[in-house]
Amino acid sequence: MANSAATALVIHGHFYQPPRENPWTDHIEPQPGAHPFSNWNERITSECYRPNAFARIVDNYGRVERIVNNYSLINFNFGPTLLAWLERFHPATYARILEADRMSVRRRGGHGNAIAQGYHHSILPLCNERDMRTEIRWGLADFRHRFGRVPESLWLPETACNDATLGALIDENLKYVILSPFQAERVRRAGSEVWLSIIDGQLDTTVPYRYLHPDGSGRSLAVFFYDGQLAKAIAFDGALASSHILLDHFERRAHEVGGVSSSSNGEGGGSSGRVVHVATDGESYGHHFKYGDRCLAYGLEVEAAARGLRVTNYGEFLEANEPEFEVEIKQGAEGEGTAWSCAHGVGRWTRDCSCHAGAPEGWNQKWRTPLRDALNYVRDDAARAYEEQGGELFRDPWRARDEYVELLIEPGRERRTEFLTRQAGRRLSEAEEQRALTLLELQRSTLLMFTSCGWFFNDISGIETVQVLKYAARAMDFMSELQLPTPREGFLELLAEAESNVRKHGNGADIFLELVERARVAPPRIAASLAISSLVDKSGQDGEIAGHAYTLTDFRQERHGRLALATGRIVLETFATGRQQDFAVAAMHVGDVDFYCVLKEYPGDVLFQAATDNLWAQFRTDSVPALLRLMQEDFGPSDFGLEHLLPEGRQRIYEIVFGRLVGRFSEQYEYLYEENRRNIEMLQQAGFNLPEELRAAAEFTITRRLEREMQKFEQEADPEAFREALKIAGEVARLGYRLDRISMQRKFERLIVQTVRAAVGEPDSENHAAALALIDLAAKLNLHANLERAQEIVYEALQDARGANVAELALKLGLAPSLLQEVTTTTLTPPETTAAPLEESVA
Repeated sequence: MANSAATALVIHGHFYQPPRENPWTDHIEPQPGAHPFSNWNERITSECYRPNAFARIVDNYGRVERIVNNYSLINFNFGPTLLAWLERFHPATYARILEADRMSVRRRGGHGNAIAQGYHHSILPLCNERDMRTEIRWGLADFRHRFGRVPESLWLPETACNDATLGALIDENLKYVILSPFQAERVRRAGSEVWLSIIDGQLDTTVPYRYLHPDGSGRSLAVFFYDGQLAKAIAFDGALASSHILLDHFERRAHEVGGVSSSSNGEGGGSSGRVVHVATDGESYGHHFKYGDRCLAYGLEVEAAARGLRVTNYGEFLEANEPEFEVEIKQGAEGEGTAWSCAHGVGRWTRDCSCHAGAPEGWNQKWRTPLRDALNYVRDDAARAYEEQGGELFRDPWRARDEYVELLIEPGRERRTEFLTRQAGRRLSEAEEQRALTLLELQRSTLLMFTSCGWFFNDISGIETVQVLKYAARAMDFMSELQLPTPREGFLELLAEAESNVRKHGNGADIFLELVERARVAPPRIAASLAISSLVDKSGQDGEIAGHAYTLTDFRQERHGRLALATGRIVLETFATGRQQDFAVAAMHVGDVDFYCVLKEYPGDVLFQAATDNLWAQFRTDSVPALLRLMQEDFGPSDFGLEHLLPEGRQRIYEIVFGRLVGRFSEQYEYLYEENRRNIEMLQQAGFNLPEELRAAAEFTITRRLEREMQKFEQEADPEAFREALKIAGEVARLGYRLDRISMQRKFERLIVQTVRAAVGEPDSENHAAALALIDLAAKLNLHANLERAQEIVYEALQDARGANVAELALKLGLAPSLLQEVTTTTLTPPETTAAPLEESVA
């Protein structure tokens, strides 16, 4: 029989991506596997993080009735490095995540939905004690900075833990932790002497348990063991196919524990003492399962209350339901711990335990052990150097490392000086500051080496494992900068024992030399990239590039015929350490794809002036070979070419070089099409299929014509250009041509957002008609343009009583008529749900 109080319902989402930035440049390089996006962060943001911040509830016709912030409905954690990336590149999504937590604090009696996470997602029980505590403390500090409150819990990466890990959480005054039921060893009622052993995760997951600190002090934290069957249903059994299926699973579970009330209003207040809850990968809701975000939104916002389930979070539930049972957890082999994604303790991150991510038949993961051994070797060598060198600069080197997260969260020269003075107990000289910061960056790199994804997948040649090897290389670079001996030789010996399953990659040492060393970007290459770029696109006198500030002085650039020459002085300063390097550079563009640059350390004003005077004196008279020889003599020995360009400069060179080529091809295609246009159209009208060669020419030409007219409209708001675009669209539809959809999609999406925003701001302007026409045109061209950002702008207008002015636009964008009926009498959702702006800039 159902209880009079509703069963509490909690869904926890673990949202995480490993750090993907090149450690030398702080930029994510293109990842082809994420196509059509530039990298996996962008793709998963588009498929999951953003959709959950702006989740749609739709009617039976697919029209949007409500836009919901899912993060306000679920317990969740985000990886700190992922949040830093979102803050930088997707600020509106980031703002919605923070706002969701503030909303939940107000609604849930001071208990927020968000919890912290171990900073780099390292497997904490496999860390040494110092590293484990630093990972926890950095995660907590990052959380306090972003969410503006003290966290009640910390997500353990992969839920990996042993007694030492949980003891560390208690030491940091955390209130609860979320674990897999398979991690429970035995339970007993508080005060009882009798323990009940837990077999195969068969324990009551609807109540919290008390875990006592292993030091015998009586200090404790609560443990929520999530429902394993529900987790499996969501991850593997199709529970996200619809909100009805998802809520069926929760309702059945609630009935089993006797806690569903048909009279519940779905809000807080009262307690059944039972909670149906599950912890899942947050990426399930949209990335792994398309429209999982919508399933979650409708299920929790609408359907849960109708099923007699009370949506809450762990903190609110725990306040009303103190644990009545105690628990001990499994320790794993040799006390190394257990985790939710490995059936063999934490073997997935240490050895060939047979857990993998769908590896091909015949593959093994024996490489995991030598990989960890090699990284441990670098870590230990770096720790000895840090302790010795840091002891000369810091009052307590390890405390300085624990608190270094302050500078990662809020960098800046003044903050840096204040931090170092506090840690040293005195004002450090400029050279000492650089050394101190380099030591701290050395430690940050060694912590990054143990990001769990390096071991999770199938082969040592995977991008995640190559990434952790890059951090090892960066750590050894810092040791070289400190003029310390590096453990490179021993590291490569250990790494050579890690055999790849892909024959061409050989072993870990081969992969390091082939893939990691190639990714290294030293300051001379950065300076050369700036110099080469200056030949086609004049750089400013100062700016930022690849984790450095740069200053360009004594710059001179001239063109003579097809030749372009540039000389100058470039000073680079590394953001993280303050280290400066000074270069004299000379670069030449001979034509087309022939770029050449030479540089050396700045030789002093007199020698630099003499070298530049000599080169410029010969520029208009000497042959190209003579000029190249002179550049090498006066500015060498280091030389660089087009292949050394960084992504920041590569795009402009690409536009210049390929733009000319594409321009020439375009002219030929357009000539071919226009010359034969009448014949092509007559043949099509007569029912003939065009040869692919002629169709390609026609489609290429018509796409270019449409792009030109749309660009005119975007830049000049030229109505004639828009009319011409409509005419071209009619031609496309009539002749059945296919456009370059990706390119045109993006242009239309950007234009639609631009005109919709203007229409909302000035309802009587021509932008309203333009927005309607653009939406129609995109449909006519069959572009399947994403209208979500435009929907959000109009949805927000409907909420703040501007809806009467955009009614037609709302319907055209796919918003439900019911919204227009409500707008004249009330707002659509509580005001707090729109504290963070709904619209987001379009890249």
